Amino acid sequence: MENKVRQIYNAWKKCIHSGEIEPGIIQPMIARSWQRCLERQFDPHRVITNCLSRQQLKKWTRQCHRLIDVTNPFMQDLYQFVRGSGFVVILLDRHGYILELVGDREIIERYSHFRKGENWSEEYKGTNAMGLALYEKKPVQVFATEHFSELNHTMTCSAAPIFDTNGQMLGVLDLSGDYRKAHPHTLGMVVAAVRAVENQLRLELASQEVFHSYQKINAMMESLSEGVISFDVYGVITRMNSVASSIMGVSRDQWVSRPIKELLQTSDIQETLLQQGRVINDREIFIESQRGRLHFLISGRPIRDARGNIQGGVITIRGIKRVHKLVNRMVGAQARFVFDDIIGNSRVLRDAVELAKRVARGNATILLQGESGTGKEVFAQAIHNASNYRRGPFIAINCGAIPRDLIESELFGYEEGAFTGARRGGRPGKFELANGGTIFLDEIGDMPLDIQVTLLRVLQEKQIVRVGGAKAIPVDIRVIAATNKDLLKEMKKGHFRQDLFYRLSVIRVFIPALKERGDDILILARYFAEKVARQLGKREMILAPAVEHLFMNYSWPGNVRELSNAIECAVNMAPGNVIEIEHLPEEMRWAGKLILPDDQAAEKELLSLKEMEKRLIYQTLRRLNGNISRSADILGISRNTLYKKIRDLGVNLRQIM
Repeated sequence: MENKVRQIYNAWKKCIHSGEIEPGIIQPMIARSWQRCLERQFDPHRVITNCLSRQQLKKWTRQCHRLIDVTNPFMQDLYQFVRGSGFVVILLDRHGYILELVGDREIIERYSHFRKGENWSEEYKGTNAMGLALYEKKPVQVFATEHFSELNHTMTCSAAPIFDTNGQMLGVLDLSGDYRKAHPHTLGMVVAAVRAVENQLRLELASQEVFHSYQKINAMMESLSEGVISFDVYGVITRMNSVASSIMGVSRDQWVSRPIKELLQTSDIQETLLQQGRVINDREIFIESQRGRLHFLISGRPIRDARGNIQGGVITIRGIKRVHKLVNRMVGAQARFVFDDIIGNSRVLRDAVELAKRVARGNATILLQGESGTGKEVFAQAIHNASNYRRGPFIAINCGAIPRDLIESELFGYEEGAFTGARRGGRPGKFELANGGTIFLDEIGDMPLDIQVTLLRVLQEKQIVRVGGAKAIPVDIRVIAATNKDLLKEMKKGHFRQDLFYRLSVIRVFIPALKERGDDILILARYFAEKVARQLGKREMILAPAVEHLFMNYSWPGNVRELSNAIECAVNMAPGNVIEIEHLPEEMRWAGKLILPDDQAAEKELLSLKEMEKRLIYQTLRRLNGNISRSADILGISRNTLYKKIRDLGVNLRQIM
């Protein structure tokens, strides 16, 4: 060993005096380092220090705390092998600054430049194992006189770089001590320690990634508006978000690690996902709980590994009320009108509004009675929005517009397979969709008698049974019915059940016909004119005196709906901002000829209402060659009503035909 030291020492002296490096004696890596030192004009006899200040070291140590924390235990283990033999274990950062050192006090005191914050890169210390490992990025051992600085000729240093999982150098681990006590396996010990450090860093990174993934999954689960539950291959619950806990009214802590089939009170979901490996979409389930029967929609899918083997499952849970609320919002099942939207000052209208306001707060069933077009649905929406059910849906259904064979399933829903063409999974009816809100049964007088029996039972028991089903589904609904028929007469004819009538008509609100509302006609006409003009970008529209006179004397068989349509037509037809007779719909222009025979009509004695109605019907039938259906449509009345008026008013059909 001494011969080797002497031989390298002679080559070192020759190098620093002549600049010549003997390749046969000096290994290539050391030779390259010496050459760099010569080019830098490094003084081998002079000690150069470059140490961080206390504040800089403190800041830098904080930034490198992960590397220090991971490496420190391995430095302690490595030192135990060389304890008492004059060695020191050193950790440097990627720039060459010492972060930590563990070793015999003797060598630390002998080499004062072994201190925290000191830079051991080749630039400041010449050829040395730590600086060379930083430069070459691989393990290296520098023996005694191979050091370019004479101060280090009594040391042998073994160093290896530490890399992260991305191949970026984090620092260097070094073992330095008396060259006479160095062992051929010293470098191997350092390399082994570095590999252990790198493995630990990988494990910590993987652990952090797993933790972060877990946190992300938790955050995602908690951010969902649906309940989410995951379970393992044995059906044991592994995770449940707070929404699922809230929807089902259970504690997460109590149910995690328990069987999913116990929570759902059925093994069907677990078997479908885990045994059959099939996906579930919107399956209805009912659960008995302390809060009563709970109704949910469940979707789920199995969780598979890379080989396709089932490792568990995950389900999403939605409360049926939330689903219905979403459906209602999508289809526009919401009430827009409030009582302030009901235009008019007539006594008969204000009396109806005041009564509706008074009864809106309760939950009694309300029957709205009035001619077609008087605004019964506007009243119904206003009552809903003033009621305790206003946060729920508003579902309107026209009982007279649904085919007889579909009305029961439309109102009460059906189960899968209930009849040919029934949708898979079944379908909720309007009463289920309206749960927590209001259902508006318009044209209730046209409901078939057999359905009236079912409706009566629903109103009494506050629960429905779907067509083809057996489970009773509780509903909390405000019922508002409406009709333009005289239900008392319908009862006498046997067309409407007496018990249902009294159940529906707890409160009766009569909505006046437009012709009974006096000056409200012109108030409404101006309101509609302003509204339509604003939509079309026109300036304020004015009603000509003749139009006002016509409106006040017209019979308005179509009520407010007819007035609204007439104004919309007139505003579109009028070239300027004055609505004249000629801008009105055709049937109203005919009426105008009867009511206003010439330009001076307003000053002449008016005909009686009965005579005007008779003339209007006569003129309409004559213009249409006696076509009853077409005439009824234009007059805004039904065929039966037209026949009745022809008979009552004495209109001679033979003259027309």
